[in-house]
Amino acid sequence: AGDMYLDHKTGKAIPSPDPNAGLYVVDRNDVRQHIALPSDCLAVQIGECTQIITGGAVVATPHCVRGAPNVARISLPCFIDTPPTFPLNVPDGSSRDDVVAAGLQSRRVPPLEQRWTGDGMTFGDFLQKTFSLYYDWKPTETS
Repeated sequence: AGDMYLDHKTGKAIPSPDPNAGLYVVDRNDVRQHIALPSDCLAVQIGECTQIITGGAVVATPHCVRGAPNVARISLPCFIDTPPTFPLNVPDGSSRDDVVAAGLQSRRVPPLEQRWTGDGMTFGDFLQKTFSLYYDWKPTETS
């Protein structure tokens, strides 16, 4: 569902005080798009682990959330999570190259091929590698 905003002082629900607050995704042209999600709709964000285990049939979408000043933003994200030892394997008939080629090449995100070393890399190792590269990542921001 869409975001909910609360006044810090009263705790009461208020409309978004900033038209630029909310969810942003990166489209297929690497352009950031603001998503105005209706309150009666649900958005599903697919991550890179799903891209890997589907052999690239389902593609991850880079995203971010921008808050509004002086209000609390409430949302209910749900994550697919696995044990750290879960192996990130592509399905039979798919390859690492298929997974990497299917993904979005974005200047905003460290390339998947630098973070996922290949079939069998554990979820925990993938997260550790991803976090370490994000801390050093210097994205170029033009839109």
